[in-house]
Amino acid sequence: MSRAWWALAVGLAVAAGGAASAPEATSRGSACSVPLALPPPPADRVAYAVRFRLNRDLTEAVGSVRVSFRPATATDRLVFRLWPNSPFYRQRGASLAVGPVTAGGRNLPTRRPDPTTLVVDRAVPAGVEATVVMTWKLRLPTRPGLQLHGGRSARFLSFFPLLSWDGSGWMTEPGLQRMDGFWSASPTADFDVRISAPRGVRVLASGEELGGGHWRAINLRDIGVVAGRFDIRRSTLRLPRPVHVTVALERRSSQQIERFIAETESALRFYAERYGEYPWTTYKLVVVSDPAALFGNNSPLMGFVGDRSSVLIPHETAHQWFYSLVGNNQARDPWISEGLTTWAETGPEASFTRTVATPIPAAVRDRIGEPMSFWDPLGFERTRLGLHIQTVQALASLGDPSGVDCALRLFVTRNAYRTATPRDLLAVLLEFFPDAEQKLAAYGARF
Repeated sequence: MSRAWWALAVGLAVAAGGAASAPEATSRGSACSVPLALPPPPADRVAYAVRFRLNRDLTEAVGSVRVSFRPATATDRLVFRLWPNSPFYRQRGASLAVGPVTAGGRNLPTRRPDPTTLVVDRAVPAGVEATVVMTWKLRLPTRPGLQLHGGRSARFLSFFPLLSWDGSGWMTEPGLQRMDGFWSASPTADFDVRISAPRGVRVLASGEELGGGHWRAINLRDIGVVAGRFDIRRSTLRLPRPVHVTVALERRSSQQIERFIAETESALRFYAERYGEYPWTTYKLVVVSDPAALFGNNSPLMGFVGDRSSVLIPHETAHQWFYSLVGNNQARDPWISEGLTTWAETGPEASFTRTVATPIPAAVRDRIGEPMSFWDPLGFERTRLGLHIQTVQALASLGDPSGVDCALRLFVTRNAYRTATPRDLLAVLLEFFPDAEQKLAAYGARF
């Protein structure tokens, strides 16, 4: 579900650039005829039943997952991603081990073409439901400031076996070598989650808490979980339906919780009014104290920031629209998630003018459509400029920021709950800008 590294990049850009004038935030206007209402979620979505327990020092979890999957297109296999085994995390002590995969009490044949990929050799006809069950054990790294983190508190993102179906086929791109991100591309699903934690540890998870360590989340791609000791504040917004907002501040932090509440509510209102209604009933922001520098990441219905990183709240919140609601293959097309999120955040940050004027180094100029295999070795600053910032500049080249915002609203309402492609984005942009393909291609976009 984007993540720590990317949010850090954008946050540093904002911190370095200073505040823009207040009128900029509203100068793009709101005269857009695209309705805000979303289409219904798919009826044949995946269903996960996840059960796990945490050890006393919050460094390990042992659990199981039951997955029911009904593909619209026939497949000869099931593919699960084991993202904690990505090279970045294996080097830092993480691992996700999976036991036998069973169906109806019988073991199914499996293959492991690489540490992040589990292939189950089971054919599933179109429209037929397949259900499989497996056990798993997760070891968390204890280094501070990581997306996966264990110790005095624990963060879990893309932490158990996840299907990587895009609606018609499997996404099997390799994990990252240098960046703290999984780039999960999971289908829209329902999650029933039961978590057992040590006494005195507070657990928060994506979705609605039903009591007794039981959580339910529907119509999302992944879940996030955090465990630790937190001060909690709650509020309710209408976006336009009631949304229960929770802000959790780690108790060892010296920061005040009120600023995080205000920033979260402001960002949610802004995006719901501009890009489409927030379709879920809950949103949580978890504020953690272990990172020494700017830090942020997200999962559906839950954002994470460091306690000195409130500047990242607009970025992490925007991912609820561009990743959680409209998914994409983030390994192949990271600009569809990170670029659109960066465009969106220039609204509440009032940073549009500054972002468009930012110089781009020649080495990454006109390369926004490159996959993560291109960006992974380049390092922090060049990727920030070449991918995030330059995507904003490419969209700005279309000539009418208000029109881009309206096109992105149409992009959300047409592609909600789907795994979208660059062609899907181009289709809506062409309705507003007939020369969109040529102008974006000049910046390296691929369709």
